[in-house]
Amino acid sequence: MNPMTELPLDAAGRRPAFFSQDGVDQLASMVLELATELWTIKERLYVLESAAEQHGLPLRAAIEGWAPTAADESELASQRAALLGNLFRTLGRDHRPVEANPLATDLTA
Repeated sequence: MNPMTELPLDAAGRRPAFFSQDGVDQLASMVLELATELWTIKERLYVLESAAEQHGLPLRAAIEGWAPTAADESELASQRAALLGNLFRTLGRDHRPVEANPLATDLTA
């Protein structure tokens, strides 16, 4: 497979459920998606700032003093919309009932 080929983010069929309360699986998926996105950005920012400093570029100070242009704001809005789309995509999925999952956890016990 070509490493640049994007794989679909949604698999066909109903999703497994692990918790008996409505929405807990979707919420857990959203939190994990957000945590994954956040860590990726934090790691890349750290690497970028460190590499720049090693080359004598005061990137951390430049970031603190940066002001966005209208084009920057538009691009950031587009990226924010994509992030939110990924974060909330699980809400539209059809989940199997908890009873169909032998590993389901009952949090009310």
